[in-house]
Amino acid sequence: ARALRAEGRAAVELGRLDEATRTLRAAVREAGRAGDTRTAAEVRISLAYALSERGRTADALRELDLAGAVLRGDGAAGVLMQRGLVLWRCGRTDEALEAYRKALPVLRRGKDRLVEARLYNNRSLVYIDRGEFALAEADLRRFAELCRAEGQALLAADAETNLGWVTFRRGDVPAALAFLDAAETTYREHGVLPRELLLTRGELLLSVGAFDEARQTAERAIEQFGAAGWRSLLAEAQLLLSQAQLAGDDVAAAQGAASTAAALFGRQRRPGWATMARYTALRADERAGALTPELRRRALREAARLAAMGWRAQELDARLIAARVALELGDVGTVRRELQLTAAARTRGSTELRIRAWYAEAIVRLATGREAAAEQALRAGFRVMEQQRATLGATELRVHVASHAHDVATLGIQLAARSGSPRKVLDWAERWRAGTLRLRPVRPPADAELAAALVELRRVSGDTETELLSGRPVERLMGRRRTLEERVRRLSRQAAGPLFAPPEEPPTVERLAGALGDAVLVELIATYEDDALTAVTVADGEPRLHALGSREAASRELGALLFALRRLALGHGSSAAAVTQLGHRAGRLEAAVLGPLRDVLGDRPLVIVPTGSLRSVPWALLPSCAGRPVTVAPSAAVWLRAAARQRPEGGRVVLVCGPGLDGAAAEIDELAAAYPRAVRLDGARATVEATLAALDGADVAHLAAHGSLRGDNPLFSALTLADGPLTAYDLERLAVAPSLVLLPACQSGAGHVLAGDEVMGLTSALFALGTRTAVATVVPVPDEATRPLMLALHDGLRRGLPVARALAEAQAGVDRTDPAALATAGGFVCYGAG
Repeated sequence: ARALRAEGRAAVELGRLDEATRTLRAAVREAGRAGDTRTAAEVRISLAYALSERGRTADALRELDLAGAVLRGDGAAGVLMQRGLVLWRCGRTDEALEAYRKALPVLRRGKDRLVEARLYNNRSLVYIDRGEFALAEADLRRFAELCRAEGQALLAADAETNLGWVTFRRGDVPAALAFLDAAETTYREHGVLPRELLLTRGELLLSVGAFDEARQTAERAIEQFGAAGWRSLLAEAQLLLSQAQLAGDDVAAAQGAASTAAALFGRQRRPGWATMARYTALRADERAGALTPELRRRALREAARLAAMGWRAQELDARLIAARVALELGDVGTVRRELQLTAAARTRGSTELRIRAWYAEAIVRLATGREAAAEQALRAGFRVMEQQRATLGATELRVHVASHAHDVATLGIQLAARSGSPRKVLDWAERWRAGTLRLRPVRPPADAELAAALVELRRVSGDTETELLSGRPVERLMGRRRTLEERVRRLSRQAAGPLFAPPEEPPTVERLAGALGDAVLVELIATYEDDALTAVTVADGEPRLHALGSREAASRELGALLFALRRLALGHGSSAAAVTQLGHRAGRLEAAVLGPLRDVLGDRPLVIVPTGSLRSVPWALLPSCAGRPVTVAPSAAVWLRAAARQRPEGGRVVLVCGPGLDGAAAEIDELAAAYPRAVRLDGARATVEATLAALDGADVAHLAAHGSLRGDNPLFSALTLADGPLTAYDLERLAVAPSLVLLPACQSGAGHVLAGDEVMGLTSALFALGTRTAVATVVPVPDEATRPLMLALHDGLRRGLPVARALAEAQAGVDRTDPAALATAGGFVCYGAG
């Protein structure tokens, strides 16, 4: 019986729960045949745990009742400890704490320190659910201390997993990620699959707005838990999936997953978790627009259940749903009552809940005719997001967290547009737009470790390329590459932001006008809640608001223009016909985007802040922009900051040539002759580390190398150098970014657009670091056709021209009878200060 019990417990640890249950039942039978009631009772404690992990909580409690009738002393304390865990899984937190309270004094007097340690771990989970984080952390640190003293590395990893959960709930995401990463490393070293860690990581990713990754984590957990028979965890993973689907606006899928989770929890006799699943279904129904009296009744019913179980944050959110439905139905009494009850949600709970509470308050104020008060509520909600973003050091997480404020920013822009005030529209657009780029990336604590991981990633990437060209299989190398990329991401995410940094206010029209001179600012705005495209212009200190028409129509015209431009650049189709088609498409796009602005623009230089869907416009090809200096910026604030930096005169020049570009090699030769004191890196010398060392603090950096854009993770977008990819993660290691960066590489100016019109890619990484200006291309370009344009651009720079004007003159001077030259020149854009 004892041998079977040991085998069953090992099966639990290995995730083979069906086998564990069979083995432990066999152990009970063997002990019964031997007449050893004590051993049978001890086995029942282990069996109860396996049953609870399978979701059979009622069966688990019955086994514990049978064991409790036999055991005394330490054995009875063990029964109580296991009962506390099962009761916690059922959402019965008061009863769970009472069980732990009775068991702990007995366990402290005993000799088995690991049993005492497990009680601390289990009790911490109850404290976490009740929001008593200081008590939870104290228990977990004691748990970890006892485990390490007993040489139990895996149990110490469990402690780190739960410390990650506590730290996350307290709002310190980077520290939480560090705990989870350390725990996962230990699990992997011991060949053990992570369990609760996957759920914790998924919820953390949801909290910072990384919805796609959270969904992938939930799907991985469902697959893993289903295969192992961990039905209890499977139900929780199903709930996590529904939450991720809802956050990603896949409402129908979220409704289905939430119903599945509720059914699983119901069968497992876990009413608290079933209530949580029904609450998620409520949110999905609200998002679907089913604002009916039935939804209001359900919301109030579930709010009462959530309150009874101590889940305060979810209760408040359910009441917000009831208030929103009541507002839609004209039930002002319910609205006022519920909003009064939920006022605490604005200052406590998760970032998402606090933002939703302020948004609901704004909706009510708006419905009762208090528009100014509604805007104040929206600003308060937006500040919650800004404060959360400031605690994060990693660019990737900062970008994702902005998604929580989407509804707030959208309504703010809509109210501003309704007022007809261009100043208000500009203010709200700037609050929402590219906020991450105003914060410099923070190096993670293990910066040397990150650098080593990037070096290893480059080596593996190079080996993969070699094997591919040789026709040999690369599955193993690709797997290693994915592992290293994940390591780089995790290490970078552990960086903490400057806590309590006040958010930067958007620039005023007066500040912008002072820096613009004779240039005109054009900020394009689309809320994505409708099809309207709007522009705010600032010219001669006067702001004006313009309705431009359909955003979708402008996006379609851009797609057609880029298609024609790529065909021309790559030499496809009839040249004459392609040039004609290109001009036709450019004219149609200009009519959609700049047509209504002609009177304001005149022939003056432009500073354009595009909306995300128009990020890749080749502005030089638009008829009215030919020969005109055009500068593109992620936001007016980023442009103003860049423009305030002095342009260096006669400083250090860096010329880098990557492999496989014959035209680029000739280009670097000619530029080296023009800049005899330049740092030149080509051939085997053009390594990533040598390039980074040269770039740090450079005034002009010309990087002629193949470029690649990664849609799955834009920070892995890269330039190919002699020893592998130079990624945006590498660039973030620079102490001082180059002032001017020229990137004559394929689609080096492209990026992946996320919430808040944030664009992640090479140029955005440079601007976050402090680069003043960058010149890059939005389409693939042939390197031979690029060389004359780059030489002409550098000639203008040496004559002292501003970058945007030097580029405009170089583009205007190309041979327009040469289709490849025309398309190549048209694809380049000046970003930043200009």
